[in-house]
Parts: sequence; C-alpha cells; structure tokens
Amino acid sequence: MARWGSFDFSEFEQLAKTFKKALDERVIERWIREFLLEMAYRAERKIKKRTPVDSGELRRNWQVGRVQKQGDAYTIEIFNNTEYAPYVEHGHRAGQNSTKWVEGRFMMTISMKEIERELPKFIEKKQVELLNQLMNGRKG
Repeated sequence: MARWGSFDFSEFEQLAKTFKKALDERVIERWIREFLLEMAYRAERKIKKRTPVDSGELRRNWQVGRVQKQGDAYTIEIFNNTEYAPYVEHGHRAGQNSTKWVEGRFMMTISMKEIERELPKFIEKKQVELLNQLMNGRKG
C-alpha cells in the first residue's frame, strides 16, 4: 500500500483566521468603499475633461457623492446640479421655434463606458494589493 505522507494545514488555518479577522474588522467593507471612491473620482476627471467650456460653470459643478450601502449593494453618485447639464449631455432643441437640434456631448456616457472597460484591470490590481496586505498582517 502506498503511503501518502503528511500535510501541515496550519498555514491554511492561519489564512482563514486572517480573512475572518479582516471581515470582522470591516477591512473588506472599507476596501470596497475606497475602491468605489477612487473609481468615481477617476470617472469625474474623465467627465470634466470632456465637458465643454463656455463660462466654466458646467465643468466646475461635477461632484462625487458619498458611498452608500443598501443591503448588500454599494452605490456612489456622480452628478452635476447645473440646470442645463442634461441638455448638454443628451442634446436639445434650439433656434427660433426650437427647430434645430444640438447634438449631445455625452461626456458622462462616454466616460462611464471607458471606466467600465478599465474596471477589471483596476479591480484586479486592488485585489492583489488587499491580499498582500492581509497576508503580511497589515490592515487595508
């Protein structure tokens, strides 16, 4: 009969304890919130670069809200309270009798699609950083 030898599971047990401790200390939740804020500010920068400038008011008024947790989901809002922001984003009628159409600039739409494409690369990098921190005994 073949002998399989022995295997020390203590490192796996220690790893499990490390992850449990991280969850108990809300390290993961803080990591999620920081990641979402980083992505939102990255998106805001892209949006601002694409925002046309006349007086500069529209570009200045882009804002990032707070990370909100609703059940198991997290949300963060990027918004612009300038009254005409939706018209610049999506387009609008103009001219005498509103007979002309001004195309939208889609500064938010385009920027968010770019962020969505880049997201897997960023999340992978941040996950590796988090795992390294947990494995080396540092909190995130």
